[in-house]
Amino acid sequence: MPSDNKLIENAILAFLHNYPKHQWVDDYQTLLTKVRALNDEQPKDAEVRTSGSQAKRQRTKETTSNTTSKEKNKTT
Repeated sequence: MPSDNKLIENAILAFLHNYPKHQWVDDYQTLLTKVRALNDEQPKDAEVRTSGSQAKRQRTKETTSNTTSKEKNKTT
């Protein structure tokens, strides 16, 4: 999935392509350079949490069996 910045950049490029003589072209070109500068930045590393010990499941005395019908299927 594309990032939000890529989607914004694509929308700005579409505007500039479809409306090259619009009064907002200069503003959109400035905005495009800012969005592209954000894309070039390295993302900050996410903080990784570590727990003290792994989770352990309780063990049951007996495993539960799958009780399925022992009857044969009757077709009519």
